Amino acid sequence: MTVLFTLMLPTVIIPLVGLGVDATMLYIVQARLSAAADGAALGAGRLLGTPADPAEIAGEFLTANFRADGTPGFWGATNLQKTVNVTIGVTKIIRINATADVPLLFSRIFGRPTATVSASAIATKKDTRLVLVIDRSGSMNTSDGNGSTVIADVKTFAQGFAQKFTGGSDELGLVVFDGSGVVGYPTSRPWTTTVSASGGPDTSFEDGTSSDMIHQIANISAANGTGMADALWLAYIELQRAHLRDLARDGTDLRQNSIVLFTDGVPTGISMYLNNPANSNANNVIKSSSSCSNKTITLGTQEDSNHMMLAWMSLGGTPPFSTSSGNPWGMYLLASTDTTSAHTASWWMSNGGSDATDPNNASTVYAGCTSLYNHGPNSNFTTYVGKIPGIDRYGNATTGSGYRNSHITGGSTSSVYNGTDLDLNREDVDYHWGLAIWNTVDNAANNIRNDSNLGNRAGDTQNMKIQIFTIGYTGNGGCDDGLLKRVANDPSSSSFSTTQQRGHYYSASDSDGLAAAFAQVASSMLRLSQ
Repeated sequence: MTVLFTLMLPTVIIPLVGLGVDATMLYIVQARLSAAADGAALGAGRLLGTPADPAEIAGEFLTANFRADGTPGFWGATNLQKTVNVTIGVTKIIRINATADVPLLFSRIFGRPTATVSASAIATKKDTRLVLVIDRSGSMNTSDGNGSTVIADVKTFAQGFAQKFTGGSDELGLVVFDGSGVVGYPTSRPWTTTVSASGGPDTSFEDGTSSDMIHQIANISAANGTGMADALWLAYIELQRAHLRDLARDGTDLRQNSIVLFTDGVPTGISMYLNNPANSNANNVIKSSSSCSNKTITLGTQEDSNHMMLAWMSLGGTPPFSTSSGNPWGMYLLASTDTTSAHTASWWMSNGGSDATDPNNASTVYAGCTSLYNHGPNSNFTTYVGKIPGIDRYGNATTGSGYRNSHITGGSTSSVYNGTDLDLNREDVDYHWGLAIWNTVDNAANNIRNDSNLGNRAGDTQNMKIQIFTIGYTGNGGCDDGLLKRVANDPSSSSFSTTQQRGHYYSASDSDGLAAAFAQVASSMLRLSQ
């Protein structure tokens, strides 16, 4: 046995050990080269779409992270060879292939002094189309505890958020809301709620002009109520307009579609079409006994600015809403329907709360019942309105039981729901309006994530797969975490759906938390795929 071992030692055992050492060394070097290639792809990939040369920078990243030639390379590696290919388009791709020669220790006995290891990496960045939706209700003027206000903090963090995206490649838009929503960027007029192949988020959001998105954010002032569903739907309309525009221009649209919603409260406003003739038994809420001249109108024939009761209404204060009475505030002007030419997007950004005024053509539309749009708590409201509508202005249902999952953090109550379910026939009670308003936000978000308007976009068969992120500030009298998780389709929400785009809810209780939340959303949206 000893003789056999002695014979095998130089002929079998030592060569096998030597091959094992060489193989281990090659594996270690290959792993290091692979890590360097991955780092180069990810590092340079963040520059895809910018004026920088991602191919050159990827090569520099690779060389810096894997030493070869010159000074002794990693484990003596030499002859680093690299190729970097960049594909530019809506989907941007950077591909890296690299090889290096590694000196062998024992295999040189067999005439093999070196071996070549290789690695490859790929990073993909899809251009983004997003609408940033910012709550500018009156509570946003509250102190942040650090010598500033919440609205000032949000403006600063929102500008920084927008600047993380790439002008000329990514498409960004802005919607702000108090009692109702209005498009802040792009600034072109006339505004419209019609889905067409024009307008919507664009790539010039940071072009340095006084009307770009960065400047529009700086102009935002805060006042008034919280019409969250109206703003979400305007954002959806804006995304569709840009989608159809790009589809008509390019023949395809591969962009990632997103909405980022910030709010500091609970929804208290609803946009309504009070004399809606469509399925009038459910949607026309004007009492048949009222003195309104336009309590009933004809579908199509009379749907114009002289007949349609389009307005927003709000509940005063925050939950708990009254369970015994109701004095809604309104009806008021929907900012998105404003026809005053001097009221530009910049004007609307600087004049928060200016939608708390008469609706368009009020004296004509509300002839016979002008007190319906009292400015302030409206004790005349139920004289003319006989029920809570089954849908909001855009067709989002006020019905459902999702409000049972309301969870308010930082408020005087923990939920909008007190155990009594919604009754649309109790238009005289604020509590039931509160549940209906909550439902419009929940249902609007679900409809957006399902791209419910797809069937109405002529010639379009592509579901836009819209992702929603929500940021809730809990330090201003309460923020409904339960609702915002559902809006985002956060995995922790009570309605999480695996068939819809997964979003995320971020909670913040102070300015540091807000900064972190905006940064986390940006990081999630800009993350490269490998």
